[in-house]
Amino acid sequence: MSPDRPTKDPTPPPGGNGGDAEPISREAYVRMHGDPRFVGLKKRLYAFIFPMSIAFMAWYLLYVLMSAYGREVMGTVLFGNVNVALLFGLLQFLSTFGIAILYTSYARRKLDAQAVELRDELQHDAMDKESGR
Repeated sequence: MSPDRPTKDPTPPPGGNGGDAEPISREAYVRMHGDPRFVGLKKRLYAFIFPMSIAFMAWYLLYVLMSAYGREVMGTVLFGNVNVALLFGLLQFLSTFGIAILYTSYARRKLDAQAVELRDELQHDAMDKESGR
């Protein structure tokens, strides 16, 4: 999304900001939503989420299509009672956990520090406004 384009009016989280801190005004949320640092943070988040979601959906679709149309391949016995279909199914679970681990690592490296900084700034501004500074 371009900074020149108007953004959707963000809605504050239900119940305020979720902590003991001063309530954050709607205007503060709207202002933060347009902040270039916040926009950059969203872009970095989307840079992970969209490609990973597409890759996972393609992987899952391959599993479904192979189960429907590649029965001979999926029925190939690898060893004992384990066939390709069972291996694909287990790999679906492993890939889900793998993506969760990758996301955690990505978020720690690329997102968390700035997200905390922006949240603290938003809460600090709310406290300053409340105290009349």
